[in-house]
Amino acid sequence: MRDADERNEYLETVELVKQEIRTAQYRATIQVNCELLRLYHAIGTVINAHKVWGSKFVENLASDIKLSFPEMKGYSARNLKYMAKFAARFPADEIVQAPLAQITWYHHIALMDKVKEPSAHILSLIHL
Repeated sequence: MRDADERNEYLETVELVKQEIRTAQYRATIQVNCELLRLYHAIGTVINAHKVWGSKFVENLASDIKLSFPEMKGYSARNLKYMAKFAARFPADEIVQAPLAQITWYHHIALMDKVKEPSAHILSLIHL
C-alpha cells in the first residue's frame, strides 16, 4: 500500500513541476513578445519621424539592418512599414498593456490590414 501512495505522490509532484515549467514558459513568451512590440514600436517611431527623407529611407534602412544583422529576420522594408503604421496607431504606453501585448506581431499585422481604427483593433483582440 505504501508503494502505491508514494507512486501517486511522485506522479502528482511530477505534474506539479511540469505545470510550473509550462507556466514559466508562457510568462517568458509573453515578456519576449512585449519586448519585441516595444522594439517594433520604437523603430516605427524613428521611421515616422524621418519620413521627410523620402520613399527610399525605409528600403535603405532595411538593407542596412540586414548588413548589420544578417542572421535576423523580420526587418524587411515591408515589415518596417508595418512598424511605422503600428507606431502611428498606438501610443507607446498602450502597446505593452493587455490585450495588445498578448498577441504576436503577425496577428497585429493582420489586424492592421483588416481594421482601420485603433479602437477596432483593440476590440478585435478582446474577442479573440
